[in-house]
Amino acid sequence: MEEKINIKVCVGTYCYVMGGHQLREIKTLLPEYLQDKVKVEASVCLGCDELNSKPNPPYVKINEELMASASLEKIILKLELLTNYINQ
Repeated sequence: MEEKINIKVCVGTYCYVMGGHQLREIKTLLPEYLQDKVKVEASVCLGCDELNSKPNPPYVKINEELMASASLEKIILKLELLTNYINQ
């Protein structure tokens, strides 16, 4: 069985109002060839305060790697990189 890529979407207030609400349903927004490769869950906070920099919400964690200013396009690019690496 293929290991799924874990995606955690921050739905804390700051991330939510800065675009996180659009990413809550990320799995249904992904291209079909990626949808079965991911497990998506919501999280109240992903630890963006650990970055010691100006916040850039919304935040998403993909396999424990924090992504600032997350967008559908950035997430798809990251997933494509990970799936190509995993499939080799």
